[in-house]
Amino acid sequence: MSSVRSSLRRAGAACTIALLTTACGSASSGSSGSTGTAGATRTVQTALGAVEVPEKIDSVVVLEGRRDQDLVLALGLPLTGVPQLDPGAGYELENPLAAAVKASGAKELFIEGEINLEAIAATGPDLIVSRAGDVEGIQAELQAIAPVVTVGEQTTSTWQDDLTLLGEATGTSAKAAGQIAAYDARVAQIKEKYADEIASTKVAPIVYNLEGTGVRAQRLQSQVLRDIGATPSQAFADAIADADTEVEFSPEQTLKAYQDADAMLVAINTTDDREASEKDKLFQELPAVKNDRVVRTDKFSFEGGPITAMHVLDVVEQLYRT
Repeated sequence: MSSVRSSLRRAGAACTIALLTTACGSASSGSSGSTGTAGATRTVQTALGAVEVPEKIDSVVVLEGRRDQDLVLALGLPLTGVPQLDPGAGYELENPLAAAVKASGAKELFIEGEINLEAIAATGPDLIVSRAGDVEGIQAELQAIAPVVTVGEQTTSTWQDDLTLLGEATGTSAKAAGQIAAYDARVAQIKEKYADEIASTKVAPIVYNLEGTGVRAQRLQSQVLRDIGATPSQAFADAIADADTEVEFSPEQTLKAYQDADAMLVAINTTDDREASEKDKLFQELPAVKNDRVVRTDKFSFEGGPITAMHVLDVVEQLYRT
């Protein structure tokens, strides 16, 4: 849409996953490639039970492709197998993980959401990392291939919790702590630099599609806004008050729903939706749209770890540049 600027630059919720305990010595800082001592293990407690993780890890496979993949990449673990993004899923903007995945040399094993056990087994991984929801139902089959460390998602845990968990599981705790500290430092920097703008600008992180619009407080984009102390519009405040529910509006309700929003982070996933937004007279009448205070994102950034979170901070910063 003419009034939407591309968001991508080229360059807490309670955790249901218990923090692990280390059974075979203290965790080390870790590095890219093989880690640890052959034959030794660390016992970790996950949402789906205790798991013995080998200290020596030469190959990691992820199953979902957003938070799990982000965490593995951020910790410099040897990523060797990933899901292929569904071409029809609506990832039109540049993927913030794409460069790191390409650099890792990881193979695409199956289309996202269509887990292929044979393809996973053929890679001979030392470790499988995935959100718990994707493991349930095939846990035994996966564990027959390699130990499985389950992480959460936006409704069950923060990425910081999961990064800490995976860091301790793989001997990369220092690197995990460094990633969290870097994010916190960037949040503090933005809060200081744009203090006046953050205080005076009511924002709404919304999803736009042909069916209407919605706001959810637990998406990564929403959480980043909350971390910097963004002033919420009424729709965003309502979503925060009912964190387990997406506050939704029909196309006819949208104009009224975001009248008080000075700026909006708008997730538009497909060309059809983007073109529809440009032709949507009610949407184009919104104050944020008329004043060109809209930054576009897409659904890949709904979820993730430190790499995606830092990318979202770049996107969010654009809301306050006037």
